[in-house]
Amino acid sequence: MTVLLTNLPPELIIRILEDLPSREIGHLSRTCTQLRAICRTDIVWQKLCQQVCDIKVDEWETTYYNIYTKVLHRYGRCLGLWRRNILPYGGLLQIKVDHGRLLATEYKPPFVSDMHGPLRPKKVFSIGINKSTNRTEILCLHGYGGAHPGSIEFELSNMIKRETNNHTIPFTRDDQKRLESYARNVQKYKLTRVEVQKPNPVYPIQPGLFLAHYSAHGIEMFLLKYDMSKKEAEVIKITGDPNVPSGETSIFINLRKPMQLTKEQQLDVDSLLLLEEDDIPDSDDVQPRNQPFVIPPGFSTFLGDSTPTTCEYRYFGTGRIAGDGYRNPDLVTVHVLSFEANDFFFAMWFKFGDMDGFFRINDITI
Repeated sequence: MTVLLTNLPPELIIRILEDLPSREIGHLSRTCTQLRAICRTDIVWQKLCQQVCDIKVDEWETTYYNIYTKVLHRYGRCLGLWRRNILPYGGLLQIKVDHGRLLATEYKPPFVSDMHGPLRPKKVFSIGINKSTNRTEILCLHGYGGAHPGSIEFELSNMIKRETNNHTIPFTRDDQKRLESYARNVQKYKLTRVEVQKPNPVYPIQPGLFLAHYSAHGIEMFLLKYDMSKKEAEVIKITGDPNVPSGETSIFINLRKPMQLTKEQQLDVDSLLLLEEDDIPDSDDVQPRNQPFVIPPGFSTFLGDSTPTTCEYRYFGTGRIAGDGYRNPDLVTVHVLSFEANDFFFAMWFKFGDMDGFFRINDITI
């Protein structure tokens, strides 16, 4: 016996709809008035909303149906972290749900004089529902006149123009080049998604976003991620500089090459300079190799009195260097060290006698 869908109890139809993708629900709603009314039931759209992100409907002051069909269906894929593709400097953008809208915030590193200071947030645009028209509303949050309507693509480009025109206080020697780069690339604004891996006890340093002081280039932002199938980790630039631009890997960490050095070995700079990757035996051991740590004579560092005296892991790695404009890129010896706190690690660049501390970014909720 054939049973029409419309002859089923509404509760059973709703249960069926909860397992359908939004496209199929939309198709079904156009078949008849009865099914259209059932397809508009808010509990159906609540589940679709929750599949995209955590929604508190009272903050939106509208229905789940409106939230999904007017905002999340088209723009929900924008949620998350993004790297700005304006070479060489890049940048970090986060789009998240914030009090009844999707809010995009750009984060800049702390000022060069405040390595451990907070990131500098700037609201870029928001996507919500206009309460008077019940339509999707995109607002640019830049400009002296306050929030104003606009399209995302257009306003992201104009954001760069305003930043260029309004910038008056240089902090590093790269500022002028950075602004010139923004101006040249106004019509080429693109984003690349930044995926932050979940914590895992096998990682010697938990993945995430970090800040480091890169000499004359000032403070830059980095992503640490792992490929355990290859026993490798990478430190990727979220922001860059004229030598190594945003998006490039700054440091490759060979997880098969754990090291164990005495204090005396670390004080012998000549021996450290001669140490090569093939001199270190391979090992799959992921247990901490607690050992003393000292800064070799002649190494420069921004760490001051906060330098630890022991470390948990020490790995052989390679670091990316290049000439201005990313000319003639090369890889040089780097040692990467992690510590019990897990909120920072060090990279020792033997070619330059330089040591960079990478400090975890904690003021962005992922």
